[in-house]
Amino acid sequence: MAQTTGAVDVRIGEGIAWLVMTGEADNRLTPAMRSGLLAALTRVEADPEIACIILTGGKAGFSGGDDPAELDAAHGDPGPAELCRRIELCRKPVIAALHGRALGIGAELALAAHYRLAARGTLFGLPNVALGLPPAAGATQRLPRLLGAGPALEMMLSGEAIRLDETAPAGLLDRLAEGPLDEEARAFCAELRAEGLGPRPAAQRREGFADPIGYQQAVAGHRAEVTASANPARREIVAAVEAAQLLPFAGGLDFEADAYESCRESEAGTALRAMAAAERIAAAEMTPAGAAPRRICVLGDGPLAVPMLLALLPIAAEVDWGCGAPEALHAGVISLRDRLDESRRVGVLSAEEAEERLSRLRVGPAAEMARAAELILVAGPGQSEVAAPPGVSRLPVYPGRVAEVGLRFAPSPVTARLVEVVVGPRARDGQLADAEALAAQMGCLALRVRSGGESLGGRIFDACCRAADALVDMGQSPFDIDAACRDWGWRRGPFLRRDQMGLARLGAQARAEGAANWATELVRAGRSGREAGRGFYDWPDSGLPVASSEVEALLAARRPAAPALPAAELRGLLVGAMANEGARMLGTGMLRRASDLDLVALQVLELPRWRGGPMHAALRMGARGLREALARVTHPDRAFWQPHPLWDDLVTTRAASWPGGA
Repeated sequence: MAQTTGAVDVRIGEGIAWLVMTGEADNRLTPAMRSGLLAALTRVEADPEIACIILTGGKAGFSGGDDPAELDAAHGDPGPAELCRRIELCRKPVIAALHGRALGIGAELALAAHYRLAARGTLFGLPNVALGLPPAAGATQRLPRLLGAGPALEMMLSGEAIRLDETAPAGLLDRLAEGPLDEEARAFCAELRAEGLGPRPAAQRREGFADPIGYQQAVAGHRAEVTASANPARREIVAAVEAAQLLPFAGGLDFEADAYESCRESEAGTALRAMAAAERIAAAEMTPAGAAPRRICVLGDGPLAVPMLLALLPIAAEVDWGCGAPEALHAGVISLRDRLDESRRVGVLSAEEAEERLSRLRVGPAAEMARAAELILVAGPGQSEVAAPPGVSRLPVYPGRVAEVGLRFAPSPVTARLVEVVVGPRARDGQLADAEALAAQMGCLALRVRSGGESLGGRIFDACCRAADALVDMGQSPFDIDAACRDWGWRRGPFLRRDQMGLARLGAQARAEGAANWATELVRAGRSGREAGRGFYDWPDSGLPVASSEVEALLAARRPAAPALPAAELRGLLVGAMANEGARMLGTGMLRRASDLDLVALQVLELPRWRGGPMHAALRMGARGLREALARVTHPDRAFWQPHPLWDDLVTTRAASWPGGA
């Protein structure tokens, strides 16, 4: 007999009730799914013909976990904690049969069941710590009862999913299925009935408490690790696991519920979820990838050539590198080999893997290398005469004008987690599809940017430096500005960052008449950055930056002194100036969504993820206050500081987001 309740199929036979989750989107536990499960459970529990209940998922797997729509609001009824407690208190044994993925609330659902079986390779994890949230449905109380504090905390604090096999933590699984999961689950039910075994609530389990001193030591050790964490969920998880040993089970559940709400409302949690939502939106808008190109050609010997090759060798079957300078090819191959050898020395690659990657590379004249390419990436100027095979896209990856489609990686193709797809005035759909397919092949998000060559990363970095230099023009200390950034969690402020990059390369950053580019001014004074031992900071042999009295004297001689502004005001002006630049890009259509700029800023400026990017942070700081602060700035670069009209829209409508959505 089969019935359907909401997104749950109920099949009954042989004394077993199968509750099969069949929802969309990876069996996310939406309110409708939870309601269906609760109704189905209530019905089959009351059926005298049913001896066992098997909870499982359909083709989509067990459950991918939380409904993203509920992450920033209170859970709808029935809540996940209520559902899990109802499963745990069921008068008939509930067996969770896991396959595919059991994540987040899906994993908590499995922990609430009395027994757990899993197909080999099932992914099991509690990833919401990355969103600034502790578990919401009892995992902080059930998991340590099953595993002990150490393994439970490692799973919850890492947020990483584990593959269920023989190495699964003891106590997590009752059986690892070797055959078809439904057959194994059916046989397991028969064994329970034969042995007269009934429900086994995790609330009554004590295996994880067997070594109380070891439990407390594990809690203390992890508390020391998370005390300084900016993510409140990490601290609350440790506290909740400690509470599991000290409080009655119901009290522990209440503790977890309070912790969840506190973290959900926190500034850090809100920012972490906003950035995750921005990534989901961007990923959903990427062109579905077709067949990945097997042979990719890199043309040119610019500074991006070798990093581009390093990024391609792990993912492409064949990589060709062509340019007109044999000596550049020779030097580049040596550099590639050195980089791969370094990866081998530090244990990232084996010697065999390093050689195998290098074996995929072919080098030679540009025209010859391009002849068989399925995709061409242009890493430097001077390659316009090299013909591409018919229908093959040529995508420039170096800074410069873009007529069709280009790619911008920051800080490097090797480490980039996102790539800007620059959509020029003559862009073609096929080129855009090829660009986004390459991004997917590299494991990167692709963000479309409408421009003739400018990138979001370049614009926001320049705006940050321009604002910081203007603050110095107005009498503020570069060291105070960097300190204000550090106190906010931004590890490398604009002056330290430029020192490490080298000041000479930043002289082209534009400034209005009467405003100084202080990187240029210091280069003229013989201070070009860390490599020279002197930039904004002094760089002694220790390699640690020291605030320079010489720079303070130089600044004092060239601009008027002013009272030091509070750190919060310095940060507000920096963030406000960057958000103002974002508003200008939204206004021209270069930027599709404010959240795209936030993602770029996390990568390019290394802003702390738990603060969000400048557009998110500006809203948290208050649109009205920042607009007024920008308007009060007295500085020659008036056009830069003048609040964009979008600020007025935010203030007037009291909007919670920038125009255009996220």
